[in-house]
Amino acid sequence: MEIVSVGPTHGGPEALEREMAAVAARLDGPRLGILYLPIELDPAPYLAAASNGLGAPIVGATTAGAAFTERGVTRTEPVAAVIGGRDFGFSISVAHDLGRDPAGQIRTAARRLVDGAHRVPARSQVMIALADAFACDGEALCAALQSSVPPHWRIFGATAGDGWRFESTYVFAGREVLRDAAVLIGLFSDACPSLVAHHGWCGAENGREMTITEIDGSTLRRLDEKPAADAYRAELVRLGLMRAGDDLVSAMATHELGARTMFGDQLKIRAPLRVLEDGSIVLAGSLPLGAMVRVASATPDALIESARTLANRVLEPFENQAIHGALVFDCGARMQLLGDRYAEQVVAFHGGRNFPLIGMAGYGEIAKYAGSIEGFHNATAVMAAW
Repeated sequence: MEIVSVGPTHGGPEALEREMAAVAARLDGPRLGILYLPIELDPAPYLAAASNGLGAPIVGATTAGAAFTERGVTRTEPVAAVIGGRDFGFSISVAHDLGRDPAGQIRTAARRLVDGAHRVPARSQVMIALADAFACDGEALCAALQSSVPPHWRIFGATAGDGWRFESTYVFAGREVLRDAAVLIGLFSDACPSLVAHHGWCGAENGREMTITEIDGSTLRRLDEKPAADAYRAELVRLGLMRAGDDLVSAMATHELGARTMFGDQLKIRAPLRVLEDGSIVLAGSLPLGAMVRVASATPDALIESARTLANRVLEPFENQAIHGALVFDCGARMQLLGDRYAEQVVAFHGGRNFPLIGMAGYGEIAKYAGSIEGFHNATAVMAAW
């Protein structure tokens, strides 16, 4: 199996079509294209161009504001990749109407992937999930994914972004631009990926724990018996992380909620997406009633160091082997905190090695594999290498 990255591409859809055609001309066997776009670009002409150039299906998503390959980071242009090779097979399945019945729609779509895997003789089965961030609770999404495929399948992916507007996100399948949907991609080969997730965030200094006293799915209604937004704002003001008149959504984007876990200081991060009129906060994924949460954040240095740690763990099995390529799903909150230093994190993902890489920043990260406890993540980087 080979991964060939494309971009960042300048010159509009025509340039993208030329670059995808060049890859198609030199890559044998089945081919699958991946395309990441900023929310400002009209996706239809880019999907058509990528599909025409590659002559094969395209999947992808809109980003939280950044996408990258080993050649650099872009906030305004497309990036793409092609996965292919003679020892490789894939299947694509779309789950529609997630808001109505996420578990049922995911099960139906995933079943089609499992059926597709039976037709490909391969030792490794992987599912990549790209989902509309606002279609359903991220925890519900991951639970449905995990229950729909055999336990040995590795699962990873992301929820799409919209450049920090928090209005609507899109995923792509073929030439379709989709909302309220998840695109599931099965990758089948003899090459087993190394998959790791790591975030590097910690509780804010002098922060206090708050108890979730009312929550409805991923809608956090009350903390310490107070409207969630009021309690969250008061804690951020107390810690000096925002002023009383500042925009709460902007402050929460880089000072998220960390839930206590069984792993001591290792927090489970949850990203707030929007504040409702009644003071409730919509989170990217649910948390249990009674969970203890606190404000969590990270410094740019800590995030870059966490990217190095992630790369070291992912690349360890390839110490004496060539790396065919890697996919990275990063969090938009990390992008916001890193600012102009975001490119340093992309360099860190390479761990001092040279290989094709494609990644995007989104609103939530998915990673479930042997030895992992959680499946849905925020403020986290997920990396898979072959």
